[in-house]
Amino acid sequence: MGIGEIAAYVLAAIMMIILCRIFIKPLKTVLILILNSVLGGIGLYIFNLIFASIGFSIGINPVTAAVCGMLGLPGLVLLILVKLLFGI
Repeated sequence: MGIGEIAAYVLAAIMMIILCRIFIKPLKTVLILILNSVLGGIGLYIFNLIFASIGFSIGINPVTAAVCGMLGLPGLVLLILVKLLFGI
C-alpha cells in the first residue's frame, strides 16, 4: 500500500464526513416533519373515535395530518373551525 493509496483513503474519509455534516440537518428536519404528521394523523384518528358517535368527524389525509401534526392542538382547532364554517 503506497502513500498515494493511503492519501486517497484519507481524502475519501474526509469527504464522507463533510457530506454527512452537510446533509444530516435537512434529513433530520424532514424526519421530524414526517413524525409530526404521523402523530397528527393518530390524533385525528382518536378525535374521530371520540366524536363519531355524534356524527362529527374530520377526514384523515396527508394535508389534515400535516396541519394537525405541525400546529398541534391549535391545528386541530383550526380543522374543526374549517369543518364547522365551510362544512368541508
